[in-house]
This record gives sequence, C-alpha cells and structure tokens, in this order.
Amino acid sequence: MEATNQIATVEKKNELLHVEEGIPQAEKISDRLRRKLTKKRCLTAAAAGQIFAGEFIGTFILVTASCTTTTLDVIVGALSGLWQVSILIGVGLGIAIYVSAHVSDAHLNPAVTLAFAIVRFRVFKWKKIPIYITAQMLGAFLAAAIMFGFYHSAVESFEDNHGLERGSNGSERTAMIFGEYFPNPASVRSDTSIVSMAKAFFIEAWGTAILVFVVFSLTDIHNTTVGSGENKVAVPMLISLTACFLIAMYGPLTQGSYNPARDFGPRLFAVMAGWGKIAIPGPRNGFWLYIIAPLIGGTDRRRSA
Repeated sequence: MEATNQIATVEKKNELLHVEEGIPQAEKISDRLRRKLTKKRCLTAAAAGQIFAGEFIGTFILVTASCTTTTLDVIVGALSGLWQVSILIGVGLGIAIYVSAHVSDAHLNPAVTLAFAIVRFRVFKWKKIPIYITAQMLGAFLAAAIMFGFYHSAVESFEDNHGLERGSNGSERTAMIFGEYFPNPASVRSDTSIVSMAKAFFIEAWGTAILVFVVFSLTDIHNTTVGSGENKVAVPMLISLTACFLIAMYGPLTQGSYNPARDFGPRLFAVMAGWGKIAIPGPRNGFWLYIIAPLIGGTDRRRSA
C-alpha cells in the first residue's frame, strides 16, 4: 500500500513535468521509480522466504534431534541416563544454530522470537513474528512425522510389550517422544502428584527465562567475552550447553521443553497418529502450559538490547 501511494504521488508530480520539462523526462522518472519500488517489494518477499527457510530448517534439525533422542532413550533403550539425552539434544541445537543463524538469526523458538520483538524492537519488527512462528511450527511438525516414519515399528513393539493402548491412559509413556508431560513419564510412572500444574508452569517459565537471558547476553554487541562483531563463533555452543544443563536439571519434572514449537508441533502430529486426547489436551489437561509458560518466561525480565 505504501509503495502504491508513492507511485501515485510521483505520477501527480509527473503531470507538472509533462508541462514544464516534457513528456519523455516525466515518463523516464516514473519508470525508474516503478522499477525501484517493484524491486523493493521483491526483496521484501525474498527476505521473508529466507527467514522462513532458515527457521524451518533450523527448527527441523532441533526437533529431529530432540524427538529422535527421546525415542532412542525411552523406546529403543539405546541411551543410558538423562545426561546422554540432554547432550545429544544440545548437539542438535548447536548444529541448528550454526546452520540457520546467518539466514534468520536462528530463533528456532517462539519464546525467543517474542522476546526479540519486545526487547530489541528497534531491529526486530513485530510483523516478522508470524513468519518465524509459522516456520518453526511446520519444521517441528515435519521433524516429528519423519521420526515416527522411521521408528513406528519400534513404538508398536514397545506398546505390545508393555500392554499399552495408544490414546488410552498410560500411553503418555510413548506419547512423550512427541510432546512433554509432567512429571516425566519415564522418570515417575505412578505418583503424578509430585509435580503440580503450577509447579510445572513455573519450571517451564523459569527454564525459558534462563535460556533466553543467556541468548540475549551472549548476542549483546557489548559482550566481547565470546568474541566481537561477526566472530562470536562460540555462541551456539554456549547456548547449547545452557539447554543441556536445563534439560538435565528439570527433565525429570517436566521433560524440559522451554520451546512452544518443539512441544506443540510434534504434539499435533501425535494427535493425528492416534494418541488423541493423551496428546491434546493431555491426561492432566496441561498441554497449554508448554506454550504459555515459555512465552511468559522468555519476556519476564529486562534484558540488554
């Protein structure tokens, strides 16, 4: 709309040029501006596509690592201990950041995107939020779908061996390879009262607050302890290590999501794959807290812009 108004304004000015300087020059100026504004619109569309691609691919890599690692631990039994799980997820996050940072700044998380829009609004515009979050959700959904395509036979075998009926109470034991539950079904299988909904909400908000604080601190232009300018090559590794210790510390309680896209995208696939109400709204109707808590936690304190 702005570009159209600018063209209309120039065309009005050209009416004067027709009289004062002749038609050829007026048409030349009008055509030149039209080409400039058209090019500007094309660049905007190209930038949006670039952002979408970066966030889609980066989130796809992250969620592939997260969902597959959880499957290897819970279903296949190929891993031993929460630290192994958290390390592999952290490696996946690091790779995802290295791959997409130069394309879309590697948010890979709606909580991070919202925090940037609020805190660094001068450089990150709110109109970009739908592009980022849509790409993140779709990347997460596809990652879960492909993971299940590879491991569905293992999941079915696990269900048969443990007498689990998909979509019924108790099947969160397998649904946890997609979305998160509180407490962690693989850690606490009987007494779910040890983690209330309020406690789970606080843990997810608190963990996200720490993660986003670290992201803002490490990417602050005034923080030269990890490099300067474009040479902050250690940042992805440090963010990954932060995610590792947060998952290791709070994973037994909430599985440690801290990322609405990482939870909701795969959870939505789980609904379609037969887990139904166990996936959404969940056995304790708590799926929403893995969306709302990180969004609140990521923006709950002042950070340097």
